[in-house]
Amino acid sequence: MTPPIPLSGEGDVTELVRGVWASALDRPVSMSDDFFELGGDSLTALAVASAVARVTGRMVPDGWLYRHPRLADAARALLRPQFAATDAPVALERLGRHPVSSQQEGLLSVIGHIGGSHRYQVAYAAALGSSVDLGRLQAAWGRMPQRHPALSTRLVRTADGPAQDVRAAPLPLELVAPSGQVPVGEATDRWASDAIPLDGPLVRVGLVQTAGEQQIVLAAHQLVMDPWSWGLLLADLTALYENPDAGGGPELAYSDYARWQRTHLTGQVLDRHLDFWRDRAEGFPAAGLRLPGAPCPAGPAGPAARLPVQVPGGLVGELEERARAMGASLFEVLLGVFHLAVGQWSGTDDVLVASATASRTVPGVEDVVGFFVNGRFTRACVAAGTVADVVSRVRHSWRAADDHRELHLEKTLFDLGRPDMANIKFSLNTVPGLARLSALGGRRLRAVPVAGTASARRHVSVGLTRTAGALAGAVTYRTDVTDRAAVAALIGVFDQTLRAFAADPGQPVALRRP
Repeated sequence: MTPPIPLSGEGDVTELVRGVWASALDRPVSMSDDFFELGGDSLTALAVASAVARVTGRMVPDGWLYRHPRLADAARALLRPQFAATDAPVALERLGRHPVSSQQEGLLSVIGHIGGSHRYQVAYAAALGSSVDLGRLQAAWGRMPQRHPALSTRLVRTADGPAQDVRAAPLPLELVAPSGQVPVGEATDRWASDAIPLDGPLVRVGLVQTAGEQQIVLAAHQLVMDPWSWGLLLADLTALYENPDAGGGPELAYSDYARWQRTHLTGQVLDRHLDFWRDRAEGFPAAGLRLPGAPCPAGPAGPAARLPVQVPGGLVGELEERARAMGASLFEVLLGVFHLAVGQWSGTDDVLVASATASRTVPGVEDVVGFFVNGRFTRACVAAGTVADVVSRVRHSWRAADDHRELHLEKTLFDLGRPDMANIKFSLNTVPGLARLSALGGRRLRAVPVAGTASARRHVSVGLTRTAGALAGAVTYRTDVTDRAAVAALIGVFDQTLRAFAADPGQPVALRRP
């Protein structure tokens, strides 16, 4: 990996941060500028933190810019002890067997816990222009497994436990031509729904072609893929399509990160993280939050259904204004309001919600494909004070966990003996960089939804994505735990609470008992 830039003082740090901000925001930056007032958002903030970690060799928490939004303050903060330089992952041989990461170990624990009642499989798709040259596209994709070894990784069992086995194997672009008048979206969903077993290739990629449109779709086991990685793959594929001789590619592989993590998350470091999460979980029901009318107890996974949810662009703008006024991100506001909505819906004043985090602030991993997503849970009392007070408590709970974000949520829950505790989830999903990709085949790449699996681990899971200023997504719910009417009621309460916060964050909370 490229050696970090030495920092001799505040001036060096300030100029480094100024350059990263200017590049990310595409505008000049002055010492007194506020990152979010310049147009920065939660995704850009994470990308900036990752870039600063890479060039400085320091651990940069996800919440760095929320605590220090002005350039001068952000630069000074990097010189404090908690941002001290850390040993970074080192690039070693890519092929062969390597240890699994903490994220992979946690997911494998869940798979063993739930058996075959749920598939941890992800799928992503993007619409391509009709004039894409198939030969060039196949040639570009053909170079991807060598540049991103996670694409050719398999899981193997050894005497020491599970391991990653990286092979020099091609990953062909499958051509999918649906018969009849099947719409391209339906054909994509069908192709992506085929099961991906643990004992075989963990990634498939296809080109679904119909008369009106074509889509590139990737289906993978979650052990080797996350949304950020999909954005990286699309960016690299576009670059190779436009310039077949393009060099580069990430210096590190996912196996380098897993190896680093295995030496870093041990002993006192691991104990400190577990003690933090053990304290946060103390006293919360091990079976998770009880849903209205839910059977007790519920199994670890079950059949699922979905209901759409959306937040109009105008309301999103109002929420962002409120967020800036209280020094919060849009995600923190949404998460805080969701806590309150769940409390109102369930009649519970102690609410715990799981959320996903990208977890790419280790130096050098911002352009590595693999399963980096960690999770954490936030817990807050939602029965006292104002709506803004509840959001502030949730924001504090979220940020207090920044220094303990390295542990994978599922592994943590198993280590605490509480594998089913975090049964409610809220996530703001993104595919980084997709909006900035150059056109491929005469048309800008466009993300398209892919149907999820027919089962679920969480009792209720909300996933929202930013689309043209608005937020849209779905609530996935376990049909063996709750029903459509109850989930529709939760969506209604969430919408009402969002509007109430936008109108008057200072209005008092009135917890309603079902």
